[in-house]
Amino acid sequence: MNPLRRLGIPFLFLGMIIVLGVLGYKFIEGVPAFDALYMVVITLSTVGFNEVVPLSNAGKLLTIFLIVGGVGTVAYTVGQIIEIVVEGQIVGYRRRRQMEKRIASMKDHYIICGFGRVGHQVAEELTASKESFVVVDVKQEIAEELAGKNIPYVIGSPASDESLEDAGVKKAKVVVACHDSDADNVFVVLSARVANPKVYIIARAGQKETESKLLKAGANRVISPYFIAGRRMAAMALRPITIDYLDTVMRSEHVNLGLREFLVREKSKITGKALSKTNIRQDSGATVLAIRKPDGAFNLQPISNTVIESGDLLITIGTPEQLELLDKML
Repeated sequence: MNPLRRLGIPFLFLGMIIVLGVLGYKFIEGVPAFDALYMVVITLSTVGFNEVVPLSNAGKLLTIFLIVGGVGTVAYTVGQIIEIVVEGQIVGYRRRRQMEKRIASMKDHYIICGFGRVGHQVAEELTASKESFVVVDVKQEIAEELAGKNIPYVIGSPASDESLEDAGVKKAKVVVACHDSDADNVFVVLSARVANPKVYIIARAGQKETESKLLKAGANRVISPYFIAGRRMAAMALRPITIDYLDTVMRSEHVNLGLREFLVREKSKITGKALSKTNIRQDSGATVLAIRKPDGAFNLQPISNTVIESGDLLITIGTPEQLELLDKML
């Protein structure tokens, strides 16, 4: 809410008192309207100037009313103005309005519902990938953290239809429901699916039995952090060198590689060509790791004579520069 709205009632009462004072002096003492306004102002400001005309008893009663009611109203109004300025509410309101405009202009963005440990990690990954996203969380204390990082946010329940609307769910590309509570994640999935039937929803499940509920609620994918952590720990125990290699490739500060998906469209330059004839590796430096066909089937080891067809999804690896070159090739 605009903080200046807090001044609406005080200004209304102050205006009423001024009007009553002007009319009172005009009809009781018979002074002109401007002189009456002057007498009201010097009374409310308590400057102690002499009256324009000697006051009758009725005029003195009116002055007493103005002092008791008007001076108190002026003091309260001034106090509200000082409080708004000192607390920086006007600046905060302007920042919020700018953020709302920024969110409203977003399209194909990501929405992170829940900003706990998992939410923080998702935000870091999206930031590293230079993707636009909005955080929705009920905790007021995240506002300062996200504002310092210039990350748009919505303070409210992630399961609330209003909060998702404020985050631009109807134009979002992906919703990540990563709240600590499985029940809240179910509500987030339900609300997001109703608001945008086409949005891709990834949900976190703390309990195994919650996975089926999240899928029935409309989630496209359900992730269990504990299940993934267990598998990774087992892989590190069984194949430590392989895991170290993958970590070096994907996470090392010195090796900047990333995975990216590319949809092959009907008018693409590589449609209908064998993989070796596309010159993807030669011209961009990126490598095609796998191909997902339109029916959902995967070709996990594409070879040189594999034909690229319209609707194929290429799963590639390369540096950001190499992937940008590949994007221009398509």
